[in-house]
Amino acid sequence: MQFNWLDYVLLGIVATVAAVQFLRSVRDFSRILYETLLMVGAVVAATWLVLPLQKLTGLGASVLFGGVGLVLVIIAIILAALSNRLAPFDLGIFNYALGPAFAVVCGYALGHLVLRTVHLAVSPRNLKFAEAVQHSLVARDLLYFKTAYEILVFLRFVRWKGV
Repeated sequence: MQFNWLDYVLLGIVATVAAVQFLRSVRDFSRILYETLLMVGAVVAATWLVLPLQKLTGLGASVLFGGVGLVLVIIAIILAALSNRLAPFDLGIFNYALGPAFAVVCGYALGHLVLRTVHLAVSPRNLKFAEAVQHSLVARDLLYFKTAYEILVFLRFVRWKGV
């Protein structure tokens, strides 16, 4: 499989968010840690809330997922700032080792939020976009969390083997 245009767009989104978060993590690691954990929670909560809210309001899934996700991400950023004021910490040289990991996770979460919102809005009416998502390695990874699943499978294997 070859990269298509969607792969480059999604890699750009994830890489931009990850680069910004990494540069911020060098100076203020605790805030980036709080933001990453709360943003992942916000995206998961938005995923869980879409169907009940859609049944309740009758709005489209893309509007609800994007809107609820955006509101929850904003709340996550505010809570991260408050948490950082209450319990700041620094890991010294380990900021450079752990910062990129949390930065990529944050980019992954925001990339999922953007891609899923656009996918829900555009794919039912645009066959070319749906086909681009289906043939995109990065899009399938962001939509279905294939990398996270593979990491968990590997960790379970390592635990099972007693390594």
